[in-house]
Amino acid sequence: MKVQKTRRGFSLIEVAIALGIAGSAMVWTYSLISKGLTMQRRGENLANAVLLARIKMAQIDASTKLEQKSDSGEIPGYRGYTYETVIREEELDLLQAAKGGSADNPAAPDDLLENSSNQGLDELLKKRGKTQNESQTGGIIKVLRIVVKINYPDGFKTASYVAETFKAAKF
Repeated sequence: MKVQKTRRGFSLIEVAIALGIAGSAMVWTYSLISKGLTMQRRGENLANAVLLARIKMAQIDASTKLEQKSDSGEIPGYRGYTYETVIREEELDLLQAAKGGSADNPAAPDDLLENSSNQGLDELLKKRGKTQNESQTGGIIKVLRIVVKINYPDGFKTASYVAETFKAAKF
């Protein structure tokens, strides 16, 4: 009579394949956790930069007299964080601002209203001795451009957050 052997356990190849699959899953899981922690740290640094920019902008806004100047320095209590502020006087064209234009990329000077409702504008320009085609601006006003730049650590490099606003200049 022949005795049949029953197989007990796993072969070495089966164990190696199972360990390879489990190892790959563990590496993938740990890399996801590592990327999540990195993104959390970057988010905290950016949130700190936004908060510091708001504080610096509030300090500038609270000052009684604004004058053209540049300033920079380190932020105490935040290692690796620095700030740069620039306050300068500029002339702002209201028509370009209304259309989203800038000094570098001026907007077309045509009117924002439909042709049927331009009568009031045409009368005003006629009183001033101009036609609508000659009017290239909506009015030039002097403003102070306030730019606050916060530099903060982002891994092995430095990133920046920039906030800027305008404030009416005294005539």
